[in-house]
Parts: sequence; structure tokens; C-alpha cells
Amino acid sequence: MPEEEPRQKPMEEEEDDEELQPLPQQEQPPLLPKQDHHPEDQPPEEQAQTPPIPITLTAEEMRERRLRTLAARSIIQTPLAAATTAPSPEKASRKQTNVSGESRLVREATHSDSESSTWPDLSSKNDMDVEMKTVVPIQDVEMAPAALSLPSEAATKRTVRPAIETTKASTVSPERELANKKLTASADGGGSSPKSVDEQNEQLLSRLLNCTWNEFGSGSIICAQTASFLEQHPSKRFDFDFIVSNVLMETALKIYNDELGESSACLVDDMEFSTPKKIKSDDTEVQEIMANAMASTSTVEEATTSSQSEATASSDASSCLAPSVLNIVTTTKHSVILYLMKCYENYQTECATKTSASQPALHLAFENIMRMTVLVLTDRIHQNLNWQLDQSALLELMYMEKVSESFLVDIVAHTHEDLDAFDTIFGQVLRGLFTGMQRNICTAKINLLQIEWLAKLVVIRVGAVRPLADLVARQPNFIPPICTKISGREIVKCSFLGPFLSVSLFAEENVKFAETTKNKVEDAVASRLRWGLHEMRTHLHGIFHSLCVNASSRPKTLEYIGNILRRNDRRVQFASDEKLLARDGFVINLMSVLQHLSVKIKLDRIEPNYHYMKNCHVSIEQDTKIRYNEEEYKSFQGREFSESDKEVNFQTQCWFLTLQAHHLGYMPAIQRYRQKMRAIKELQKLIDELDRTKQHWVNSRYATRNNQFKERWEKQLRKLNRSKNCSEITLLDPALLQRCTEFYSTVCEFMLYQFEGRAIVGPFISKLPVQTLKATDAFSALPEWYIDDIAEFILFTMQHANVDIRQSIDHSIITWLLTCVCASHLIKNPYVTAKLVEVMFVFSLKPANSVNTAMWNHELAQNALVSALMRFYVDVETTGQSTEFYDKFTIRYHISHLFKSMWENPIHRQAVICESRVGNQFVKFVNMLMNDTTFLLDECLENLKRIHQTQQMLSDKQSLSKMTTDQQQSRLTQLATDERQCRSYLTLARETVDLFHYLTSDIKEPFMRAELVDRLSSMLNFNLKQLAGPKCNDLKVKNPAKYGWEPRSLLAQIFDIYLHLDCDRFAEALAADERSFDVHICNEAASRIKRLALRSAVEVERFKALTQRAHEIYVTNQQTEDECADAPDEFKDPLMDTLMSDPVLLPSGTVMDRAIITRHLLNSCTDPFNRQPLTEDMLVTNLELKHRIEAWRKEQRGKRNNR
Repeated sequence: MPEEEPRQKPMEEEEDDEELQPLPQQEQPPLLPKQDHHPEDQPPEEQAQTPPIPITLTAEEMRERRLRTLAARSIIQTPLAAATTAPSPEKASRKQTNVSGESRLVREATHSDSESSTWPDLSSKNDMDVEMKTVVPIQDVEMAPAALSLPSEAATKRTVRPAIETTKASTVSPERELANKKLTASADGGGSSPKSVDEQNEQLLSRLLNCTWNEFGSGSIICAQTASFLEQHPSKRFDFDFIVSNVLMETALKIYNDELGESSACLVDDMEFSTPKKIKSDDTEVQEIMANAMASTSTVEEATTSSQSEATASSDASSCLAPSVLNIVTTTKHSVILYLMKCYENYQTECATKTSASQPALHLAFENIMRMTVLVLTDRIHQNLNWQLDQSALLELMYMEKVSESFLVDIVAHTHEDLDAFDTIFGQVLRGLFTGMQRNICTAKINLLQIEWLAKLVVIRVGAVRPLADLVARQPNFIPPICTKISGREIVKCSFLGPFLSVSLFAEENVKFAETTKNKVEDAVASRLRWGLHEMRTHLHGIFHSLCVNASSRPKTLEYIGNILRRNDRRVQFASDEKLLARDGFVINLMSVLQHLSVKIKLDRIEPNYHYMKNCHVSIEQDTKIRYNEEEYKSFQGREFSESDKEVNFQTQCWFLTLQAHHLGYMPAIQRYRQKMRAIKELQKLIDELDRTKQHWVNSRYATRNNQFKERWEKQLRKLNRSKNCSEITLLDPALLQRCTEFYSTVCEFMLYQFEGRAIVGPFISKLPVQTLKATDAFSALPEWYIDDIAEFILFTMQHANVDIRQSIDHSIITWLLTCVCASHLIKNPYVTAKLVEVMFVFSLKPANSVNTAMWNHELAQNALVSALMRFYVDVETTGQSTEFYDKFTIRYHISHLFKSMWENPIHRQAVICESRVGNQFVKFVNMLMNDTTFLLDECLENLKRIHQTQQMLSDKQSLSKMTTDQQQSRLTQLATDERQCRSYLTLARETVDLFHYLTSDIKEPFMRAELVDRLSSMLNFNLKQLAGPKCNDLKVKNPAKYGWEPRSLLAQIFDIYLHLDCDRFAEALAADERSFDVHICNEAASRIKRLALRSAVEVERFKALTQRAHEIYVTNQQTEDECADAPDEFKDPLMDTLMSDPVLLPSGTVMDRAIITRHLLNSCTDPFNRQPLTEDMLVTNLELKHRIEAWRKEQRGKRNNR
């Protein structure tokens, strides 16, 4: 057994001995390492062999011993002792999060202890044995940033006094008893006497910093070196600037060197209580104090420990976070920052209840906390050996939600003028956000962590400046240099804001999300995902808003947006490669940001000619213009906008960038969505075709091949359906559609002013008749897609969106739509006008709604729409495209439906009737209507005949068995083609016949014109013969409703047209049709009408009377025609070889009958002999020839009467 160590001197004796020591020659700062020697650190063998010697303590150790004893006694006696023994219920969860929160930064392997720090050990780990925390409620207090002051104090080495060996004494001198009484009086009775302001501030700072440097402190961390220096220099007791600076430095170094041991985490995490460290065996007084306190609370502590362990276990079970891979330096740096933030929270709490006397001390503490935070974050205290990781400890704590926004605001305010420190701290944070966002683009769920923090950072404002917005714009990769040929994709991938804008739910961009998406997305799931997109785009808007509202970062931000749009202008091309350009999700996110930025922009603040300027951020040079070709546009731009130094405001730039973003973002996405829909439709058609014909190939040699095709097509179909569902989540988002509609409303206002060629002043009010509008240079140079995109957007939303977008269609859009249609002569491309007509067609569909009513009640619709639609109906006969012949039927179908809707309105019906009486436009319109009806009915009837034949063949099993498999497959393919064409042609034909039906009900005279009536009667006679003639049974097909084939309805409508036009002139025209008119077929048709009760008996009798008159005229015409066969050639029309009644002279010198050449001009305004331009007003009546023809006819009639 080793001998018992001699008893140490009481602390009072040690203090007296210290007073006898001579003072050092110079003042020494406390922040230097101590050389401690502890016998207990020697091996047991050496201790046994070494004879016992008295233990000697240095003055600093004795001073620290006394501070620990007083702190322990103070804590035990305080009323808050109960709180210190009861841990917070949230303690376990917070500690768990702090320790095991997964790092979002790139980590490397933990370095060894020798590599983690190169700083000298400033104090022994045995400096502090008892640590107690003060329970201070923390509140978030908004505070104004204060200026940063850096106290500079020279550090010199402290001289350590030699240790004084003491022996065990049995008696105490009277002087020592007096010293003990004084010390007891000062320790126990100090609270009863009034404290000075400095003493109060001293205790306030001790609570705020949670540090103790003398016997009056209440902090948990013992700052022994600071206390040593202050005891040697009592005059500096209230030099708080010096004390706070040194206390923070000493505490930071203790945490860096892990001198606080296991309780360091408690000191920086919530700081509500701490567990005492292991007490030295020779510190008997402290042991007795703490033993008594612990004994009295053992029962409570056991219960608390049990509940805490249960809470920790449940927290561990529910946590999904992996342990953070943090190296030693990063972990200790976190602890230092957490300690400083805790001091900052204590500062905010004290500020809430501060007095005028404590305000300077609080301000001083704040200044030093900010200073120390900057030193820690810039690695000026402790060397960072892992600098190559570019790892931000502040960002890691931000991810853990340990950093308050007010703390960030004050750090920014105190560092933004020191660019080196500011860039070091927050440049690392921004790079960490960029790296983290790159990894969070493709995730199953929308991750907003990096976007939220970036939005919080850039919004921080110091005066009129946003320092972090400036720092973002100063990043080297904010507008990265282009190094490859795929600049559109490169700027997305390499730019700083690229990853933040790339969050998307499109299947092609986010494979992980697409893999979790079902073939059908429920409405609730879609709404939740759209809300996530909305939240993400709201944060993105906050980022860009901060960058744009900050004057110094605004130009570069607009330049960045302009670069993105210019380098991705090929997105709208038909065959563009998506892999070389920005994806849909990226550009749509940018579009949404710009929508928010431009929502409050007034049109009268916009420079309308900005897109023509050389310094414009958007480029329209390669775009097709409304009227100008490329050369005309360059000439106009060089003439009017040769100077490029004109400055424009932010509103102008933002509005035109938003318009360009819609063109490059939403429009290509719509086209790709439609391509997916067509591909899905085609694949489904192929699969259905295989299933329908399975009985014909299941036992053939094609069975294996067809099964493989079907399996592959079904796999492609599932993939396309999943991609379609992902696209619908974004494209059909009601909030996004609403914003697009609101912005396009402003574009319509802009276009209306361009139509009239005047400056933008408030809401648009038309001042010129639409028929008199003339294209100005500025209007002619506008891109064609300014009009086309709006029409495309409305058509898409009306067709696919689940929400009714009609509620967002305002007066500006309706006025713009009607103006474009009524002034179609200003638009060079007929397909643009055709798309606008299609928009009107969609608006006019029933049931009636607010848009429908507003459109038909508009002044332009009542005064100019009828004439414009008739003119356009004629103009689309030639569009300049190779598909013009088939395109015109779809366009005219929409116009026919519009006329049908207008006919139901008395005002518009009267407008149609008036138009039929006043101008030549109606005659051309009716001529084209007859042409279409003739062609469409012919095609329908031919297709029906082929369908009838194929169905008869397939129903005959004997004839079917004689055909080979290939022949059967060919006939089935032809049948499918005929059925598809028949449905299409019947739809168009039914609309044109309807138009004829209601037009002839109230309008008769224009149809009786010489150039129309003969062709009209021929068309009616031919179709009546097809429906009621001897071969009408060839039109019978199985399931006629499948094709929309209603022969009875068509027969009744043709029957009505006969009755509507009943007159002598019409009877003559019927009789003149020698090819199709047959009184017997007419009687058969009347009988069927009567038998089927399609019309009344009175109407049937009227029809019979008309056809009988026509038959009598037909007989008379046969005799006259025989007599005119010998007419001279000069009296006959050169085209039709018929006797002329009104000869006219053409510019080419040819003489033709007026009715024949007029009929030709209705279809083509050219001379039929030399194809030169020809109009009706160029025809000259040949009166001399007309008189000779009339004289010859009289002569022939006289000869016939004399016989």
C-alpha cells in the first residue's frame, strides 16, 4: 500500500501565501500553455518505488481550485438547482441530431489527432473539474447589426511562480483566521449589499458567455488563465473589452483542443444544464459539496435518467439519418460555432430585458462574439488541414437548422465591408449550396433545402445593399465561359444557378421520380406534387427578385437570363436535339420566375421597340416575321435602330425576357407532349389492330413475330404513359396556366397597340376601324410567334387542362383575337389566322359560357366578323403549302361551325343576310362552299361503297377462304383506311351541308346568279341520284353510326335545299343539268321522304311540282339545243362550246361568255388561256358580238315557227 499523501493547504492558506509572493515584473496575458506535472500520470511501478513527497500546487491551480469550489457551492445553494438535475425532455433528441445528422457536404476520411491541429496545448485537461450551466431562456430577438471592433492586445509570456511546499499543520494562526472570516464574509454576504454597475455587468457577461473568471462568476466554463492574469492585475477587473475578448479566445481554444471533455457538447447544445466532470481525488472540499448535493437528488436523477434513455431509444428507432462523416477539425469547429451562437442567443435574451446601464456591456459582448465568429469561420484560430474539401462548417449547421436567421444577418452586416473575410465565409457556403443542389436535382421527391437557404441568404440586406446577392453575381461560374459547341446545355450544367433551376418532374429529366410514378396519377398526388413545385418556384422567385432588386447585381442577372435564352433558341425548332439544349423543366422554372417578376409591370413603362435594338437581351433576327422577310427586316433595323447605346429600364428588359421564356419554355414542352400523345395513340392503334385480327394470324407463321411486336409495343406504351403523366403534373398545373394566361393578356394589349401603330397609353381602346388598318414597319417586323404562341397556348389548355381556363380570358384577349381575324390581311401567313379561327371555334362550342357570350357580343364580332370569315374562307383555297388542298377543309370546317353559331343569334344572322346582298364576297364564299360540298360528298360516298364491298366480302366465308393470308391482311388494312377517311370526310361534309341548309332558308337571290345556280343545281341533282337512285343500296354499311353516316338526315337536308330555292330560275337550272337530272329519281326520292315521314305531305307535293316544271323545261331545251348546234364558232364559248349570251373580251383578246369566265374567276383569278392575272373588272363587254348573237337566235326561232 502506498503511503498516504500529505494533506494540502486549505485554500485560505494558499491565498495568504500568494499575497506574500512578489508581483511579476510585467503584465502577462493568460493565453499561454501551462506546464503541469501530475504524479498520478506516472506508471504504478514508479509510484510504488518513489517515496511519498508533499504535493505542490501552482498558484494558478490553486486559484482554479478555489473558483471551482465557489462555483459548485453557488450552484448547489441556488434555487435553480432542481432545474439543473432535471434534464430537458428535448435534450436527447437535439443531442442525437447534432451527433448523427447526416452531412450534406463532401467528406474525407478523418485525420489523426496529430494531423487535426498544429496549435500548442494552451491548458491542461484537468483545468476544470466541475462545470455547471446556467438555465437561461432563449428568445429570438431582432437586433440591429453593430460595428465590428477588433481589440489588439500584445501577447507575452507569463512568468510562473515557483511552487511552495507545505506540510500538514495542526494549528492556524490568528492572521489566517481573520483572512478566512473576510473571505467568508465576501463570499456569503456579498448578495445582501448593493452591487455596482460594473459588478452587475460582470455577472451579466459571465451569464452571457457561460464562463467564470473570478469568484463572482456564474458560468460553467472556468477560464483559469484569464483569472490568473486578472488576479495579478486587479485594476483590469472591469476592463470588459479585454476580458470578453480573452474569455472567448480561451474558451474557443479549449473546445478546439477538446479540453472540455464530454461536456463540451452540452456546453454548446442548448446549455440548459451540465453533468459534473470527474472530480480530482485530492479536491476534497468540492467532493464533499457535490456528494451532498448528489445524494439529495439521486432519486430524481434515476427517474430522469430512465425516462431520458427511453426517449433516446425511441428517437434512435425513428431516425433515418446516417452518422455524419465529420473529421475532428470540422466537429470541433462546429462546437466552437455552436458555443458562439449560444452566446449570441444569450445576448438577444439579455437585450430583451436590458437596462441603460447594461447596454454598453451588451454591445461590447456582441462585438466580440461577432469578431470571434469571423475568426473561427475564416480558420484564423485553428488551422484547417482539410481545406481541399472546401467544407463549410457554417453551412453544415445551417442544414441542421442550428443557425438562426438573425445570426446570419449580423454576420453579413459585420463582414460585408471586409471582402476577404466575407468571400471566405460565404463563398464557401455558396459553393456548398451549389454542390449540394447538384446532387438533389434527380430525386424521388422535390428537395428544397439548398434553394430555401439560398433564398434566405440573398434576401439579407445591409442598408441599400444585398451583400450576398452581390457575392452570387461575383461567383466565377455565375455566367460561365462557354467551352463547348453545346452552349445551351453547358450554361445549364455549369452556371451557379443552373442546378437550382433544374429541379423538374419530367420523366426525361428526373428518372428517379419517373420510376416511382404510376401509370395514372391521382388528383390528390398531383396536387401535392404541384404544391411542391409551386413552393420551389416561389423560393426561386425570391432568389431572382433579390438579385434584380439589388442594383449592383441586376445587370449581370439580366445578362445571365438573356444568355440562357439566346443559347437555347433552337428549342423551338422542329427537329432540335434535346440533349444539346436546356430541358423543359429548367426553362419552365425560369419562365415561372420571370412571370412573378413581371406580374406588376405596367405596359406604358415598356419600350415597345426594345426587341429591335442591338443591345437587346433577346434575339429575334432568325424568327419568321409577320410580314417582312429577312432582307426587309435587316433594312428596317439598320434604318431605324442602328444605334445600340440607348438605355432601357428594367421593366422593359424583364417583360421581353418573360415573353421569350414563354416561347422557348412552354411552347416546345407543349409540342413534345403532343408528340407523346400521338405516339401513344399510334401504339394503341397498332395493339388494337393486332388484337382485332388475331384470329387471322394466330395460327400462321406470323404468330411469333406479332406476339413479339405486341409485347414491345405494350412496353413502350407503358413508358410513354408514365412520361405523359409526369409531363401533365407540370404542364397542366392550374397555377402555372393562370399566370401564363395573365401574362399573355398583357401581350395581347401590346399587340393591339402595334396593330394601330401608336404609343401605349393605358388600357387599349380602339380608335380605327379594323378594315382600314394598315401594317406599319414596327408591326410588320414583329415575330410571327407573338401571335401564334398565344393561340397555341389557348388551344392546348382548352383541350387538355382539367380546369376551365375560360374564367381567365379577359377582354384584352378577346379583342386581340377578333382584331387578328378581322384584319387577316395584315398577317402574311394564312396558317396563323387559321389557328386564331380555331381558337374562336373552341370558344364557340357549347355549352354557353362567359367567353362565348363576350365574344359574340363584342363590337367587332357584330360589325366586321362575317365579312372577314367569308373572305378568309375564300383565301385559304391557296396557302402556298404542299398540303393546302387538305388543310383548307379543316380550316373551313371551323369557319362553317362559326357561321352556324352566329346564325342562331339574330344580330349576326342579319349581318350574314346583309353581306349576301351588298358585295361580291358572298358569291365567292358560296362558290367555295359548293366546291367543298361536292368533293366531300363524292369522297364520302365512294368510301362508303368500298366499305360496303369489303364488309360483304368478309361476311362471305366461302370467298374469304379462297384468299391468302396476305390478301386478307391487305383488305383489312384497306378497310381501316377507308373507315378513317370516311369518318373524317363525313364530319366535314355534314358541316358544309348544314351551312348550305340554313343559308338557303333565308337567302335566295345570290344563289340564283348565273355563275352559281348551274353548278349548285348540278351538285344537288348528283347527290340526290346517289341517295335515291338505283345504286343507293351500295351505301349500306354495318354500324353506320361508327362513321357518322346518317343517310336519312342527309337526304332530308338536300330535299329542304330544293324547297328553299324553289323558283323558275332554279327550275331552269335543274333542267339544264343533263348529266344528273332525272324526274323519275326525283319522284323516287319524294316517295321515300313521304314513306319515312321525314317531311310533311305539303312539302313533298311542292318538291314534285318543282321537279315537274324542271322536266318540262328540260324537254324544251333538248329541241333548242338541236337548233343551236349549227351556230357559228364565233358565237360559241371557247371553253364550254356553248352558245354565248353575254360575250366579253379578255385582256388577252379572247372572247368568252361572261357567266363562264366569271365562274372560272371565282376559283382562280387568272386568264384560263395564258395564266396571267385576271379580275372581273378587267372584262370588257362585246356589244357588237352580243347583238349579232341575239339577231341570229331570233332568226333561228323564226325559222322554227315557220315550220
